[in-house]
Amino acid sequence: MVSIHDSRFTIHEIMETPKDTLKRMAAWDVEPTLSDDDLDSMLAGAALQDAAGRGPSDGGWTPTYDLNSAASRLWLVKAARASILIEGEPPGVVTSKVFDNCRAMARIYAAKRNSSVVV
Repeated sequence: MVSIHDSRFTIHEIMETPKDTLKRMAAWDVEPTLSDDDLDSMLAGAALQDAAGRGPSDGGWTPTYDLNSAASRLWLVKAARASILIEGEPPGVVTSKVFDNCRAMARIYAAKRNSSVVV
């Protein structure tokens, strides 16, 4: 962690975990929400070989993920959940727009696949 101190404020830069990054990418806590299990499953499915060629089941593997692929799949999960909502539930939400937006986000992240993060 890096801290910058100033007489007015303190800024802390904290290393984000791949799961934290994925949470942001997939807006996990916005309706339709995703669970921790959803995130863990997609993260596991997006695991890649590390720079030394080791995979997740190998000893000494450096966690490496295709977060764009995982985010794309999570947005499709959100789209599927939106597709079964009744129009106007929750109140004020146009579910067809939520569905369309989720699909659009899935396409955006799908186009970026194969970018990886090494922890």
